[in-house]
Amino acid sequence: MSKDTNAGGVVAGFIYQIHYFLYLLLKMQKGETVSLEKFEDAGVEGDGVRTYYQLKHTVATAGTKVERMRDRDTDLWKTLSMWIDKIEEQGDENAQRKWIAESDFVLLSNKSTVENTFFQKVEAYKNEEKWDELRQYIADEAAKGADKVDIGEKKKTIRTYTKHVNEYGLLKEFLAKVRPEFKKDEDIISDIDYLLEHQQHFRKANAKNLRRTLNGKIVELLKGGALEYDMESFDKTFGELFRKMKDRKFVATSKAVVVPEKPREQTFIKQLIDIDDFKVRTIEKVKELTEQRLRFENDYNNALEAGDDEDRQNFEHDVKTRWDNHFGEHNDSINVMSTADDIKSAAKEVLKGVRGEDLVFDDERLNKDSSNGCFYYFSDGKHPKIGWRYDWKEKYNGEEWTIE
Repeated sequence: MSKDTNAGGVVAGFIYQIHYFLYLLLKMQKGETVSLEKFEDAGVEGDGVRTYYQLKHTVATAGTKVERMRDRDTDLWKTLSMWIDKIEEQGDENAQRKWIAESDFVLLSNKSTVENTFFQKVEAYKNEEKWDELRQYIADEAAKGADKVDIGEKKKTIRTYTKHVNEYGLLKEFLAKVRPEFKKDEDIISDIDYLLEHQQHFRKANAKNLRRTLNGKIVELLKGGALEYDMESFDKTFGELFRKMKDRKFVATSKAVVVPEKPREQTFIKQLIDIDDFKVRTIEKVKELTEQRLRFENDYNNALEAGDDEDRQNFEHDVKTRWDNHFGEHNDSINVMSTADDIKSAAKEVLKGVRGEDLVFDDERLNKDSSNGCFYYFSDGKHPKIGWRYDWKEKYNGEEWTIE
């Protein structure tokens, strides 16, 4: 995997590699093994053929775009030279020829190769047997030496790489097994989600959540060294996770949410401010609670799509009952004659009680953030359905919660 000089580029390249490894795992066929950092950035072995995937990921910097792979791109010629080194390590010419016959070489990049002259001529060689044109092109590139356009390390190495490729004795056989693959980061993610949704039959929300979870597990496992799986070992390592997450209806996601420009004007925040809740004393905390509410709303809507109206009724009845129990317990003796401090104190106890609840949607326990976000959600809007003060309904234009 290519490594950009900046830390952000290194991280982006690593994530690109993990995503592609997961994509290969999901495409894996019976009899194949898929590896990461074993004999290449990523590799596939099966049916007597091994495929080397060399990944070259580039991050756009200020004033530049990641668009295409140039003709004298160091990633291209360095990769070809490196593959030839690997082939030459196999022994004499017959051993190398056998190795080439059993191998495929894929240069995967987020830079398009459509306009790259080398790959255009490779394609013409494969499809139209135009070997002489490809051979002459490589010889011309090697003769150029160091391109004046190139700088720094490229000026030192481009000559070495092109010369090495040009002089390789089995070049014709080797280049017949070389091909480019162009995938942007978002393309790989889209491919993974498609496979999970249409091959594994996951709901969209579950597929995205499983992808993120699998990525995290692969990163952790990679700390122990190179990874390799066939279908049996992949199922042994990840199968339970697939089965556990496949039928889940309420999936807590980390989907980005947009906090309103004036978050303190939200009804649920006003309710918390009016009882002097410690969690809304800073704008940072207000935004944190807002994000919990918004994420719950997203996840709840997804859950309703996956479930049926009975699931909704049961869940909302449970939420209402739990809130009502705390509300009745702590506001029973509060009325218009109570002091402001007593009103706030009772309301805080109601809030404390619901924040301690662990809600359940169709036998699936919600995490604490989702449970709290749920109570914030139903205490928000023009007509909130729950509140903390004894007079919340009149104060915030609340409505009776009728569950149909």
